Amino acid sequence: MELIDFYRLSRRITDQLAPKISPNHRPFVLTAGGAGEWGLAISTLVGALSEEDVVITTAEKDALRELMEFRREPLTYLEQIRTSD
Repeated sequence: MELIDFYRLSRRITDQLAPKISPNHRPFVLTAGGAGEWGLAISTLVGALSEEDVVITTAEKDALRELMEFRREPLTYLEQIRTSD
């Protein structure tokens, strides 16, 4: 993955999943993304999805995995997220 691909996928998946998390976390994720801090936005989004037990699609989880692996982040919280399909 190239850096530009990381930015594009981060924006797409954040726009797609941020509405599913609570207002407690959503503003922080959107603000971080808006400031170009995609690593922080994605890690916070994954944490919120896990903590709030939000169910996402397998494709969404795969996209998050790709982003986290690009940044070499631990997948602990990602593995806890349930999928609907």
